[in-house]
Amino acid sequence: MMKNIFISGVLMMLVLFQMGCKGDCYDLVDTSSGVIEQDINFGSCFSDVGALESQYIINDEATYQSLGILPINSPDCEGSSLPEIDFNTYTLLGLYADGACDVSFDRIVEKDEAAMKYIYTISVTSCGNCESLRFGMNWVLVPKLPENYTVDFEVI
Repeated sequence: MMKNIFISGVLMMLVLFQMGCKGDCYDLVDTSSGVIEQDINFGSCFSDVGALESQYIINDEATYQSLGILPINSPDCEGSSLPEIDFNTYTLLGLYADGACDVSFDRIVEKDEAAMKYIYTISVTSCGNCESLRFGMNWVLVPKLPENYTVDFEVI
């Protein structure tokens, strides 16, 4: 009898723990704000694991093409190409971030005219207790970085 009560208690705690996590994690969604014009997702036909740096400021086509973004070898991806970017109008920023289990990346790029810089911040929200890891370069298009501007990167 005590054994059944103990097992029932443990099962009830596990169910309540799972319900609590799911409730907290259910609404995790990536967001972008500030001067971000567009999130860039290379899709299922490309992998950005070739990108070796944790931060990128891309202002020209040659640098973009040499990033190390690799095509996936699949018949479904034959003829796929990287998204076209007008580097006369935009700068491509990339910032690596990761988190465990259920994760959201809240990306914001702010322009500080007085300091002559963009500030790219990613706030990572992780929920759950598992070994799964979600990571990404968080590629975003912003208005062309003005001459003499710098970019500060931060993951919090």
